[in-house]
Order: sequence, then structure tokens, then C-alpha cells
Amino acid sequence: MKIKVLSVICSAILVFSLTGCGKEAGDSSAPDADNNAEEAADAATESASVNGTFVKMNIPYGDFFANEFEGGDSVDAVSSATMTKAANDKLTGGTYHLKDNSKILGVSFPVCIPEGTTLDESLKVSDEAALYDAADYSYVALTDIPKNYKELSTDASGKYSFSKTMGDAEDFAPGEASINTATHWGDYEIDLDESLSSQIVFAATIHTTEGKTYGMRSLENVWRGFEIAFATTESYKEPHGNTVAYLPYTDLPGKTIDEIVLYTAEGVKKTTVNLYLPLKFDNEITVADTALKNNKTTVKVTGFPDDYEPEYSVEGDSSDITCDGTNITWKDALAGKYTLTISDKSGVYAPYSADFVLSTDKAAAAASENGVVKADNASDDEFAAYIKNIEAYDVNGNEISGTGHKGAKIIKEDGTVDKTLSNVFDKTGKFKVVVKSSGYPDVTLDVDITEVAPQKDEQKH
Repeated sequence: MKIKVLSVICSAILVFSLTGCGKEAGDSSAPDADNNAEEAADAATESASVNGTFVKMNIPYGDFFANEFEGGDSVDAVSSATMTKAANDKLTGGTYHLKDNSKILGVSFPVCIPEGTTLDESLKVSDEAALYDAADYSYVALTDIPKNYKELSTDASGKYSFSKTMGDAEDFAPGEASINTATHWGDYEIDLDESLSSQIVFAATIHTTEGKTYGMRSLENVWRGFEIAFATTESYKEPHGNTVAYLPYTDLPGKTIDEIVLYTAEGVKKTTVNLYLPLKFDNEITVADTALKNNKTTVKVTGFPDDYEPEYSVEGDSSDITCDGTNITWKDALAGKYTLTISDKSGVYAPYSADFVLSTDKAAAAASENGVVKADNASDDEFAAYIKNIEAYDVNGNEISGTGHKGAKIIKEDGTVDKTLSNVFDKTGKFKVVVKSSGYPDVTLDVDITEVAPQKDEQKH
């Protein structure tokens, strides 16, 4: 499609908009909504009241959000200490960067250029891929009409500004949307339906019942489309050492989010939610590790507000375990790691948790040629609890975590060794593996690797 033709069609569409591309107040009104697209195009062509062309342009975050909400112009670039993630198009597609990927500068987004506006030819790039590490306001002509776009304006000095995003936002289903206050990636994390990971989300906004909107950026806030995390305190420390923006979000605790907008490669999407952000505070919960046979351990809690209404729950491999706020007791539990959670009955304050371990000298597993098997005199429940509680391995003298995104699950659910883990078994030969399961005696294995498996490609925080 030639640009000239696109300009005419652009005019037809923009006549329907509340604020058309280059359209001034008092211009001819839109054709009736029941008219078909051809009639609308004819009407727009005949009136010639609006003309413009579409490009995709690199827009700094502050410019992008400036007309989306009050204070949007202060949204800054994202610094990334993990440059490989910044360079991963599945994670940061739709954004543009410094050439060394140390900063994500903004988004590459469709823009309508009103007739008579001249762009700097030196900022024109060959294709959309070239926008990735191009300068602010670099652009490429579009040959298709975008679902959503911004309208470009220039002042007397030639400075650019961009309208609020034009076009309808498509509704999306958030699934079991929830707030995670125990996340590593901020003080709060909004968890949406994981099916959203199939789309590229390069920016987002959240809106509260008090009428305020907050901008969220790729990687620092938005992760794989279904997680939105943000810090609200200076004390928060990002695990990779990145410096994160917390000042824009300091007033969010205690507020309720009622709308989320996602800016995606497929267009703008929105959903309504009812997510309260419970108040957080400094505190300490200490639960003493103890032997399973003791049937009791102590709990110490400090720092909780006077109006906190505590409820206690214990999660682990046994239901026969309870807490009264001072002691945790059980009659017939299994060894392993447990988690005590203290929640506020009123819901005003965030829940907090602490882990503890109940240990036994009784072996639940024994070494075998292919991994571990149930030990003599161990029950099926004890062996299952042993597998579930594996938290670390010693491989030829090197400690390897068995949990978390950096962990390696060397022992599979059925007790066999996963020899495909090339990041652990990186050469052929014998490996001595000590399996460490919380609350249970260690088990030592001799693992023979005859062939190194190919590397696995995984997305991790």
C-alpha cells in the first residue's frame, strides 16, 4: 500500500475519532456509525478535512505516558544490569534501547503524522527491526493501519509531543488476578493469567479507585505479560542489583487497583479488577527448627501493629500441625520444611511468613543405580515428603540449589536422576552427588554421564 493511499484511509478512520489526526475542533463531523467503511472513506476523501500518514516511532517513556495520565512525563528509562534480558525480544519486544542494552529508553509505537508535518529524514530507519537501538524519535513508515496509535504535535521550537493513545482498547480476561506481597521483584506484584505470556507487553498502566494512574515499564515492572511488579519503598533491593524507581509508587499501599491497561504488540488491552494493596511494615517472625519427635516448637513475633488481627496457618506435608501465636504443636507430622503464615483478619495489612524445619534421623530414601528409592521401613508418604523437600545438592564438591529459578532439579519426582541437565553434568564421566533434603539425612549417589545433553533455553527472572 502506498503512503498516499494510506493517508486517505487514515483520514476516514480519524473522522470517527474524538480527536482526529490533525483535525481541529469544529471540523466536519463523523459520518453516521451505521455507514459502511466505503462510504466513510468517500466522505473523508470528499471533505479532505483531515490528512496524515502513519509511522512507527521510538518514543521516550516520558513522552509516551505524558498524555496518558498526570505526571506521566516523569516516567524514566529502565536501567538493566542483566543486559541479556534487555536484549531478549520475548521479554522486551516493542521497546528500544541503548546499543549496549544497559538502558531501555522507551517504546516503538505507531504515530499519526498530520499533513504538513515534516520529520527529520536522518532519523528514518530501514525497517522496524532497526528501531531497536536507534535514537529517540527514529521512525519507519507503516504500510498497514494500526489498531492504536498516538498523534504527533510540534510546538514552535519543533519539540514533539504525543496525544493520548487513540483507538479502542480490547478487553482481556485477567484470570485469577491477585496481589503478591512476598515477591522478590518489588514490594508488590500483580499476578495475572499466565496465558498472557504468549503476547509481547512493552508497557502498562494501573488505575486506582481514587482516580490516579501509574505507568509501568518493560522488564523493571512488566514481566512476560502476566506479572507487574513495583517497589514503593527506598529499602527495596532488586536481586540483580538494578536501581529501580520507587518514588512514583510510594502512595500506592492501601489503595485499590480497579483497571489495568496493557500496551502489546497486538494493540492496547484493558481489564477491570478489584485488587487491594495491603499495608506492609517491618517485622520479625522467628520459628525455631526442632526435631520431629519433640512435638512442639516456639514462635517469636515482633513489629506487628497493635490493630493487626492475627490468624495463623501452617503449610507443609502435614495437616496435623497448629499455631496459637506462641507455640506450634503437632502429634503425627512428617519431617520437612514448613511455613508459618500470619494474616490480618481485617485484610488491611499484608500477611507475613517464616519457614522452619522439623528433622528426623530416620532415612526416607536410599541410593540406587538410577537415583534414589524408598528406604527400608520408610512409608510412601515419608519418601514423597523427602523428594518434595530436596533443597540442594553437592555435585563434586560444588553446592547447587535445588529450588528457585536458579535451581537444578537433579532428582525428578520418581526419584531418578535427570541426566539431561547439561548445566550440571557438563562433561562425560563420574559425578558424586550428595542429595540434601530438608529434615532428612543426606543420600550420596554416583552418577555416570556417558553423553552431555544439549543446553536448554529457558526464560528466567
